[in-house]
Amino acid sequence: MLYMVECAFTDPAREQTWNDYYSGRKLDEVLAVPGFRTSQRFKAITKIPSPYLAIHTVDALDVLTGQGYRGRGGGSFDQSFQPCITNWIRSFYGGLDRAPAYAESDLLVVCDYPAKAQDTGIEFTWLTAAGLDSPTPQRGIAGVSKAQAEQVAKTHATAIYVYVPMMAQRQELPGKPSR
Repeated sequence: MLYMVECAFTDPAREQTWNDYYSGRKLDEVLAVPGFRTSQRFKAITKIPSPYLAIHTVDALDVLTGQGYRGRGGGSFDQSFQPCITNWIRSFYGGLDRAPAYAESDLLVVCDYPAKAQDTGIEFTWLTAAGLDSPTPQRGIAGVSKAQAEQVAKTHATAIYVYVPMMAQRQELPGKPSR
């Protein structure tokens, strides 16, 4: 199952510090939670309401309601950053057991409208909404080349979002207890 978190950060002066925190300490905390398997962060290449996207592999939705997650600050960020985080959307999707690991040279395309994706030539993996704030019943994801991503960003800007990986996919911590 995939847990996707989208958001914006409103303080440009602190944005790099927040990104360092999120990609470092925050993901360390998340990946220490039993049931979290992978995490990877992305940033949109065009201006959209929630330009940051994190994709996590989790065992099940109840991982997010358990003490392992809540007790480690799950569902929130360091309080010094919290007021700057806006357009926060947390969604849970079925359809893949594990999130694909996107190379830093690939781009990720995300589409919530299957009909809009038909003329792109992109092979989307379609996921089904399974809980939380999921904005639509289906979400398609695919890794594409830079040329494909630039084309889609021009022709489908309001229906398909393009993201660049901010980091390699991180794996769960070795020796972590299972759920």
